Amino acid sequence: MSLSRADPVFPEEPLVSLLRACPLFAPLPEHVLRDLAGLARRRRYEPEQALFRIGDRSDSAFVLCSGHVQARIRSSEGRELVLHVAPPGEAPGYLDLIDGAPRSADAVAQDDVEVLVLPAGAVRRALIEHPHALMELSTELAGIVRKLDELMRDLVFLDLPARLAKLLLARPAPGGRVDLGVTQGELAVHLGVARQSLNRALGDLQRRGLIRVEDSGRSVELIDRVALRRMALGGDQGLSQM
Repeated sequence: MSLSRADPVFPEEPLVSLLRACPLFAPLPEHVLRDLAGLARRRRYEPEQALFRIGDRSDSAFVLCSGHVQARIRSSEGRELVLHVAPPGEAPGYLDLIDGAPRSADAVAQDDVEVLVLPAGAVRRALIEHPHALMELSTELAGIVRKLDELMRDLVFLDLPARLAKLLLARPAPGGRVDLGVTQGELAVHLGVARQSLNRALGDLQRRGLIRVEDSGRSVELIDRVALRRMALGGDQGLSQM
């Protein structure tokens, strides 16, 4: 699909508020936000439409106003892995702004999406001219590295049921129910397994009385949080010691 035409965003003040609410831009002074607001354009994307693809030039910065954007990579065999789902307020692909290297992942609209688009060069200059903003970005990068370290540990030391339990416990659960926000196929890709393996893991947790799968797998009721925590810490071995 082709991108929609970029339209100017008016008035300026609501746009400044949007930039201020985005962690990438929040540390910047008000006058800088106003300057950037004058450069911003609005674009809308339909589900499965790409904001950018791997290898594209990193010549634009995006701020997500509404909808969700998936960061995806694909193997040579065609298997996809969802690295992250960006909610409103995030800046999809902002890491590529640091060195200006080509895009390292696809950014694909998960649902109807509206973004603000800014020139990457202007954003880089603003960050360079305000070192405290760069320090905030460095702190964010340190957090990403720690998360990657944790992910690597989980892949090596935890089995699939344990990784699934950990993922469920990490999601918001109002009323004890987790809204996954993705299909089982997308969740399987996120966990790095086949959908059939995920279905077996969900069924196993349900048979043990730890969860109840609802809404065709889109939501899960957490029945036994204590057992799920033990499983997340030690895999099936953690449950065998209960």
